[in-house]
Amino acid sequence: MKQAGFKFEEHTADVKVRCWGKDLEEAFAQAAYALMETITPNLNKIFKVKSKSIKIVSEDREALLFDFLSELLYIFDVERLLFSQIKLKFIKKVEDQFELEANLKGEIFNKEKHEIGTEVKAITYSYMNIEIRNNNVEIQVIFDI
Repeated sequence: MKQAGFKFEEHTADVKVRCWGKDLEEAFAQAAYALMETITPNLNKIFKVKSKSIKIVSEDREALLFDFLSELLYIFDVERLLFSQIKLKFIKKVEDQFELEANLKGEIFNKEKHEIGTEVKAITYSYMNIEIRNNNVEIQVIFDI
């Protein structure tokens, strides 16, 4: 697995996704793209007209992923913003916490322009897994629908 990406996998009731990248930043970004594609299936229709930066601090990597994706879902629910460019500046451990900073570009959801996908109610810890190997990070996460 050299390139970053994500793949939706079979799940009985929710949306299960496997994401990968060369490092945590790439793999987290792919998880975010999977969330956006669940909400609206064609990310190419999301123009990069609005910018947003977010910072997250959590107690471990899994909580950081959960909080990051939950923040994206919150931004969509409150501001109706979708993102087609997701760049993580860094993920780092500072003392006993993990920090993340991301720059996002996208636009406000418009049902006339953007396809309606699946409504995501929440991110879950169920079956969440982050595996770090040599030059490869793989994430599994489930979105509650």
